[in-house]
Amino acid sequence: MASSLASPSPTSSFIRNKKDLGFSAFPSTSQIAIQKCKKQISKKIVSVMAPQQSERKPATTGSVKTGMTMTEKILAKASEKPQLSPGDNVWVNVDILMTHDVCGPGSIGIFKKEFGQNAKWLNSLTVYYHSVLKVWDREKIVIIPDHYIFTSDERANRNVDILRDFCTEQNIKYFYDIKDLSNFKANPDYKGVCHVALAQEGHCRPGEVTNLYQNY
Repeated sequence: MASSLASPSPTSSFIRNKKDLGFSAFPSTSQIAIQKCKKQISKKIVSVMAPQQSERKPATTGSVKTGMTMTEKILAKASEKPQLSPGDNVWVNVDILMTHDVCGPGSIGIFKKEFGQNAKWLNSLTVYYHSVLKVWDREKIVIIPDHYIFTSDERANRNVDILRDFCTEQNIKYFYDIKDLSNFKANPDYKGVCHVALAQEGHCRPGEVTNLYQNY
Protein backbone atom coordinates (compact mmCIF):
# COMPACT_ATOMS: atom_id res chain seq x y z
CA MET A 1 0.00 0.00 0.00
CA ALA A 2 1.43 3.17 -1.03
CA SER A 3 1.05 5.99 1.40
CA SER A 4 0.60 9.52 0.21
CA LEU A 5 2.02 12.57 2.04
CA ALA A 6 0.59 15.91 1.19
CA SER A 7 3.26 18.48 0.54
CA PRO A 8 2.78 21.95 1.94
CA SER A 9 1.67 24.67 -0.42
CA PRO A 10 4.10 27.46 -1.31
CA THR A 11 2.00 29.98 0.59
CA SER A 12 1.95 28.03 3.85
CA SER A 13 5.67 27.33 3.55
CA PHE A 14 6.30 31.02 2.96
CA ILE A 15 4.43 32.00 6.11
CA ARG A 16 5.93 29.24 8.25
CA ASN A 17 9.45 30.19 7.34
CA LYS A 18 8.91 33.82 8.14
CA LYS A 19 10.06 34.82 11.60
CA ASP A 20 8.09 38.11 11.46
CA LEU A 21 4.43 37.58 10.67
CA GLY A 22 3.76 41.31 10.62
CA PHE A 23 2.87 43.58 7.72
CA SER A 24 5.97 42.50 5.77
CA ALA A 25 4.38 39.14 5.15
CA PHE A 26 1.94 40.72 2.69
CA PRO A 27 2.57 41.76 -0.89
CA SER A 28 3.79 45.28 -1.67
CA THR A 29 0.34 46.45 -2.84
CA SER A 30 -1.15 45.35 0.48
CA GLN A 31 1.64 47.13 2.40
CA ILE A 32 0.76 50.41 0.69
CA ALA A 33 -2.88 50.04 1.69
CA ILE A 34 -1.85 49.19 5.24
CA GLN A 35 0.39 52.25 5.48
CA LYS A 36 -2.52 54.48 4.36
CA CYS A 37 -4.72 52.84 6.94
CA LYS A 38 -2.11 53.45 9.65
CA LYS A 39 -1.94 57.14 8.73
CA GLN A 40 -5.72 57.46 8.86
CA ILE A 41 -5.86 55.75 12.25
CA SER A 42 -3.11 58.00 13.60
CA LYS A 43 -4.93 61.12 12.44
CA LYS A 44 -8.12 60.00 14.12
CA ILE A 45 -6.33 59.33 17.39
CA VAL A 46 -4.60 62.71 17.36
CA SER A 47 -7.88 64.49 16.72
CA VAL A 48 -9.53 63.11 19.84
CA MET A 49 -6.57 63.25 22.22
CA ALA A 50 -5.91 66.69 23.80
CA PRO A 51 -2.47 67.45 25.20
CA GLN A 52 -2.21 67.47 28.95
CA GLN A 53 -2.44 71.04 30.25
CA SER A 54 -0.29 72.24 33.08
CA GLU A 55 -1.84 73.95 36.08
CA ARG A 56 -2.35 77.71 35.60
CA LYS A 57 -0.32 79.80 38.01
CA PRO A 58 -0.40 83.52 38.86
CA ALA A 59 1.85 85.81 36.88
CA THR A 60 5.39 86.04 38.17
CA THR A 61 6.20 89.31 36.42
CA GLY A 62 5.04 92.79 37.31
CA SER A 63 3.79 94.10 40.61
CA VAL A 64 0.69 91.88 40.84
CA LYS A 65 1.59 88.43 42.13
CA THR A 66 -1.86 86.94 42.75
CA GLY A 67 -5.16 87.09 40.93
CA MET A 68 -7.82 89.64 41.89
CA THR A 69 -11.54 89.95 41.25
CA MET A 70 -12.85 92.69 38.96
CA THR A 71 -13.92 94.79 41.96
CA GLU A 72 -10.50 94.41 43.59
CA LYS A 73 -8.79 95.48 40.36
CA ILE A 74 -10.97 98.60 40.07
CA LEU A 75 -10.37 99.60 43.70
CA ALA A 76 -6.65 98.82 43.44
CA LYS A 77 -6.35 101.13 40.45
CA ALA A 78 -8.38 103.87 42.17
CA SER A 79 -6.23 103.62 45.31
CA GLU A 80 -2.98 103.41 43.31
CA LYS A 81 -2.05 100.09 44.90
CA PRO A 82 -0.64 97.06 43.08
CA GLN A 83 -2.57 94.53 45.13
CA LEU A 84 -5.76 94.38 47.23
CA SER A 85 -7.14 91.55 49.32
CA PRO A 86 -10.45 91.05 51.15
CA GLY A 87 -10.46 93.06 54.39
CA ASP A 88 -8.18 95.86 53.15
CA ASN A 89 -9.18 99.47 53.86
CA VAL A 90 -8.11 101.98 51.23
CA TRP A 91 -8.64 105.60 50.19
CA VAL A 92 -9.77 105.77 46.57
CA ASN A 93 -9.89 108.53 43.99
CA VAL A 94 -13.59 108.83 43.18
CA ASP A 95 -14.46 109.38 39.52
CA ILE A 96 -18.03 110.53 40.09
CA LEU A 97 -19.82 111.77 43.21
CA MET A 98 -23.61 111.99 42.96
CA THR A 99 -26.18 113.32 45.41
CA HIS A 100 -29.79 114.51 45.29
CA ASP A 101 -32.27 116.70 47.15
CA VAL A 102 -32.67 114.29 50.09
CA CYS A 103 -29.06 113.74 51.16
CA GLY A 104 -27.40 116.61 49.33
CA PRO A 105 -28.35 119.48 51.68
CA GLY A 106 -27.13 117.60 54.75
CA SER A 107 -23.84 116.70 53.06
CA ILE A 108 -23.36 120.30 51.97
CA GLY A 109 -23.98 121.50 55.53
CA ILE A 110 -21.41 119.07 56.98
CA PHE A 111 -18.96 119.99 54.23
CA LYS A 112 -19.09 123.66 55.17
CA LYS A 113 -19.18 123.10 58.92
CA GLU A 114 -16.39 120.53 59.31
CA PHE A 115 -13.91 121.83 56.78
CA GLY A 116 -14.32 125.53 57.44
CA GLN A 117 -14.77 128.40 55.03
CA ASN A 118 -11.15 128.38 53.87
CA ALA A 119 -10.79 124.72 52.96
CA LYS A 120 -10.80 122.84 49.70
CA TRP A 121 -12.11 119.28 49.63
CA LEU A 122 -9.65 117.14 47.76
CA ASN A 123 -10.59 113.46 47.65
CA SER A 124 -11.63 113.52 51.31
CA LEU A 125 -8.36 115.27 52.27
CA THR A 126 -8.47 118.87 53.47
CA VAL A 127 -6.09 121.44 52.06
CA TYR A 128 -6.35 125.00 53.36
CA TYR A 129 -6.31 128.01 51.10
CA HIS A 130 -7.11 131.70 51.43
CA SER A 131 -10.01 131.33 49.01
CA VAL A 132 -13.64 130.34 49.37
CA LEU A 133 -14.48 126.73 50.21
CA LYS A 134 -14.40 124.70 46.98
CA VAL A 135 -15.06 121.11 45.97
CA TRP A 136 -12.10 119.17 44.63
CA ASP A 137 -13.47 118.90 41.07
CA ARG A 138 -16.64 120.62 39.88
CA GLU A 139 -16.87 118.32 36.85
CA LYS A 140 -16.87 115.12 38.94
CA ILE A 141 -19.90 116.06 41.00
CA VAL A 142 -23.39 115.27 39.70
CA ILE A 143 -26.41 116.72 41.50
CA ILE A 144 -29.94 115.70 40.53
CA PRO A 145 -33.05 116.91 42.39
CA ASP A 146 -35.73 114.27 41.88
CA HIS A 147 -37.46 113.62 45.24
CA TYR A 148 -39.00 116.88 46.44
CA ILE A 149 -39.68 118.55 43.11
CA PHE A 150 -43.30 117.39 42.95
CA THR A 151 -44.46 118.87 46.24
CA SER A 152 -45.50 122.33 47.35
CA ASP A 153 -44.18 121.81 50.87
CA GLU A 154 -41.89 124.73 51.69
CA ARG A 155 -39.42 122.68 53.73
CA ALA A 156 -39.09 120.15 50.95
CA ASN A 157 -38.65 122.90 48.38
CA ARG A 158 -35.97 124.42 50.60
CA ASN A 159 -33.83 121.31 49.99
CA VAL A 160 -33.90 121.98 46.27
CA ASP A 161 -33.04 125.63 46.85
CA ILE A 162 -29.94 124.58 48.87
CA LEU A 163 -28.78 122.50 45.92
CA ARG A 164 -29.31 125.38 43.52
CA ASP A 165 -27.35 127.79 45.72
CA PHE A 166 -24.51 125.32 46.19
CA CYS A 167 -24.24 124.53 42.46
CA THR A 168 -24.16 128.24 41.65
CA GLU A 169 -21.53 128.90 44.32
CA GLN A 170 -19.35 125.99 43.22
CA ASN A 171 -20.08 126.32 39.50
CA ILE A 172 -21.08 122.66 39.33
CA LYS A 173 -21.12 121.56 35.72
CA TYR A 174 -23.64 118.71 35.99
CA PHE A 175 -26.66 120.06 37.84
CA TYR A 176 -29.85 118.62 36.35
CA ASP A 177 -32.39 121.09 37.67
CA ILE A 178 -36.10 121.42 37.02
CA LYS A 179 -37.85 124.77 37.27
CA ASP A 180 -41.12 124.53 35.38
CA LEU A 181 -43.16 121.74 36.95
CA SER A 182 -46.15 122.43 34.73
CA ASN A 183 -44.30 121.40 31.59
CA PHE A 184 -41.50 118.87 31.80
CA LYS A 185 -40.49 119.50 28.18
CA ALA A 186 -39.67 123.09 29.14
CA ASN A 187 -36.82 121.80 31.32
CA PRO A 188 -34.00 120.69 29.03
CA ASP A 189 -31.67 120.13 31.98
CA TYR A 190 -33.98 117.83 33.92
CA LYS A 191 -33.16 114.14 33.42
CA GLY A 192 -35.58 112.30 35.72
CA VAL A 193 -34.71 109.79 38.43
CA CYS A 194 -31.12 110.25 39.59
CA HIS A 195 -30.15 106.58 39.44
CA VAL A 196 -31.34 106.29 35.85
CA ALA A 197 -30.02 109.66 34.70
CA LEU A 198 -26.57 108.91 36.07
CA ALA A 199 -26.14 106.08 33.58
CA GLN A 200 -28.12 107.61 30.71
CA GLU A 201 -26.04 110.78 30.75
CA GLY A 202 -22.79 108.83 30.57
CA HIS A 203 -21.59 109.36 34.14
CA CYS A 204 -21.19 105.61 34.79
CA ARG A 205 -18.29 104.13 32.86
CA PRO A 206 -16.60 100.72 33.09
CA GLY A 207 -13.73 100.53 35.54
CA GLU A 208 -14.58 103.74 37.42
CA VAL A 209 -15.60 104.35 41.04
CA THR A 210 -18.94 106.10 41.56
CA ASN A 211 -19.99 107.24 45.02
CA LEU A 212 -23.65 108.00 45.70
CA TYR A 213 -24.52 110.01 48.78
CA GLN A 214 -27.56 108.11 49.98
CA ASN A 215 -29.49 107.73 53.23
CA TYR A 216 -29.52 103.94 53.01
